[in-house]
This record gives sequence, C-alpha cells and structure tokens, in this order.
Amino acid sequence: MATYLLVMLNVHDPAWVEDYIAHVPAILRAHGGEYFAVSNSVKRYEGEGPLPDQVALFTFPSIDAIDTFMACPEYAPYKAARIARATTDILAFETTS
Repeated sequence: MATYLLVMLNVHDPAWVEDYIAHVPAILRAHGGEYFAVSNSVKRYEGEGPLPDQVALFTFPSIDAIDTFMACPEYAPYKAARIARATTDILAFETTS
C-alpha cells in the first residue's frame, strides 16, 4: 500500500529555507521517504482555504515511517525553524487500493 505525505506551505520568512533544504532531504531518506513532486506553481480549482506558496508530495513505506520521521530528534531543529517562519498544513494518507 502506497503511503504519502502532502505538505502545503506558506513561507513568511525565508531565512530558514536554505538550511532546511541542505539537511532535511537526507533525514527524510533515512526514514524511507522520497520526494515525489514539489512545486511553487499552485492553481486552485475548488475550495476556499488559503492557497499555499508551495506544495510537496513525498512517498514513505508506511504511516509509522512518517511518524518516526516527524518525531526524530535530527529533524526537530529544522521542523522548529519551519514552524516559526511558515504556515504549514501536513497530511498523511495511504492509498485504499
């Protein structure tokens, strides 16, 4: 069963982004995660929530792998920097077929 992590991001202060991009991909891969798609070209067809500056979709081997990545100590400082300087909606889901 495929498992995905969907990130919708609005950056308020980009000071954290360069350091995040330099370090987080290796941490993500260490937990079985892979980048599937990333884009800052977002178009709304339906809905009323705020339109994100960027979306990213990652694949993981399981929800447990996502839980472990999101809670790992190596990711914690980068996560804190993102939370302090961006508004992020992060959703995880598994395919049903």
